[in-house]
Amino acid sequence: MLHLNWSKKLSRISNAYREEAQPCPVLPENMQRSDVQRLMRRVAAAIGMNDGQLTVMLAMIDETRPSDWSNPSIEPVCFAMQSNIAALTGKDERTVRRVEAVLENVFRFIRKDVAMNGRRCRFRRSDGSEYRQGIVFTPLIEAIPRLVELEADLNSGRVDRAVLKQKISAAKRIVKKKLMDLQPRFPEDSTLRDIAGEFLSWPTRFYASVSVGELREHLGEVSGVVDKLMAFADMKQKMSARPDKDDRQYIQDTTQDTSVFCNETVDKRAAHKWADTKSEPAQPEGCADFLENKHQDRSAKHNSEIGEHLTPMRLFYLCTEEMQLQIQISQGMRKYPDERDFMNAAIDLSSLT
Repeated sequence: MLHLNWSKKLSRISNAYREEAQPCPVLPENMQRSDVQRLMRRVAAAIGMNDGQLTVMLAMIDETRPSDWSNPSIEPVCFAMQSNIAALTGKDERTVRRVEAVLENVFRFIRKDVAMNGRRCRFRRSDGSEYRQGIVFTPLIEAIPRLVELEADLNSGRVDRAVLKQKISAAKRIVKKKLMDLQPRFPEDSTLRDIAGEFLSWPTRFYASVSVGELREHLGEVSGVVDKLMAFADMKQKMSARPDKDDRQYIQDTTQDTSVFCNETVDKRAAHKWADTKSEPAQPEGCADFLENKHQDRSAKHNSEIGEHLTPMRLFYLCTEEMQLQIQISQGMRKYPDERDFMNAAIDLSSLT
């Protein structure tokens, strides 16, 4: 009986030796054990792994030799006993035992290669090679490419969420700006009251539980309100520009006095020479008729005129081709771009860099 048990043991050791002689999977190029742990932290929630399971798994990975993850001649193995992992993670042995079963049978990240009593060990053979029993992480190495793709998808989703949130904020600022401009001018208008009520009902922030689809839906809702306000402002502007047929055109009375009275006394001189010109003492901001102030007034007037003449279409043609493309994407089927299209294009371009 003793001889039979020893033969079985030798057979198991021989089989393990032949398995170890085969090339083992290794991590992708430039990836190390610490990268695996970082990757697992990022994708754990997405694959349904809770915090307790992640904590135990990371503790077991810490008990492996870092070089074994990139060595094709050996597998990364955790030799620590369940009692040791429990002490490291602040959990009981029963919890560690359950987590090991989940990691092996549900996630398929480990392979349990332990003795009948659960013992983990390693010893060196006469030829210098090692025989190992423990928690083998080769299945996790084989799953790394799939987990890396999942992380990329998650990162893309995070970018989409960030872009959508920025666009929603920009659109809401436009709504607020339009309401502040139109409500004082049309305080009794029911359309503006309804839009203001809708604006106040919108959430001021979004939690992580809000999906990308819900964010897109809310952006469409806010953009629809922007369209309503744009149409309302355009309608009111056309109505105010159209003269009433009952209004009589104002004709200037040619008999009216056209004299203009100044606040200051005009200094009349016989000869208009620079030397005869008297200037007032300099004030902190310069006197009222000081040349610098006049130049500033003209500059301010000139800048305001530039802003009035810089229509959305003129601004569109001043943009780069890449910016123009993003503006057109945001514009969609509308005839002309507006303020939000320039904001959305800027947000999209910044997310691509």
